[in-house]
Amino acid sequence: MNNLSQLLNDNQFNIVYNILSLGLASMIFTSIFLFVGRERVLPRYRMAVMVSGTVTAIAAYHYFRMFDSFNHAFAGVAGNVPQAYNVGYRYVDWLLTVPLLLVEVVAVLALARSVQSSILARLVPAAAAMIVLGYPGDAKLELWGISAGIWGLLSTLPFLYILYVLFIELGKSLSRQSEAVQKKVQLLRILLIATWGVYPITFILAMGQTTFSADAFVAREVGYSIADVLAKCLFGLIIFTIARIKSAEDDAAFAASEFRD
Repeated sequence: MNNLSQLLNDNQFNIVYNILSLGLASMIFTSIFLFVGRERVLPRYRMAVMVSGTVTAIAAYHYFRMFDSFNHAFAGVAGNVPQAYNVGYRYVDWLLTVPLLLVEVVAVLALARSVQSSILARLVPAAAAMIVLGYPGDAKLELWGISAGIWGLLSTLPFLYILYVLFIELGKSLSRQSEAVQKKVQLLRILLIATWGVYPITFILAMGQTTFSADAFVAREVGYSIADVLAKCLFGLIIFTIARIKSAEDDAAFAASEFRD
């Protein structure tokens, strides 16, 4: 920790170091919990729990890569010359995990196969488009003559479409769910808006910066990491809770054995 580059002071370095460590630990142990806990729901809901565990496992790998990249970039390796910090790891992670997050929501509700296929056929491509379009903006790339700001704006279009499908289209199917499940799904949708909203806010705040800002970098990494933990770990645990509720609703024997006083 002592051989820092001049880009970050000790406190700034330690904040990012610790938040990435928190993200890594959260993803690892949530994955373990979900994979072990999948046996505590009925078979028809286990796929949703497994997808949740897969999301946090993928994120754990990428947080390890980000943690390693951060150390190489800011701990002063190679003669105390700052190296490049790879922002691409977050986007590769999001490209894989964001569509899967949406799959979790649909899978745990056990909707009719035709309804599931229809909703996922719209959500998954929109999620991938949102991440792909957002990367050039966040990485400050001007591809094909399109400015970073325009890329950021373009990425909000599939984001808004995802919100429409989740709140309007999926909402039509919630009337057949119990009140307890409806409340949890409402919580999931609010959580998505709250956490995904961090990313465009951070992007907007960083617009116009042409040089490295230590404060902005620290704020970005802290904001993204906290949002990731909430959007993946907490999200996955809520999915697990919904699976438990629906398992108890479907099978009285299961409810008696799992929820007895």
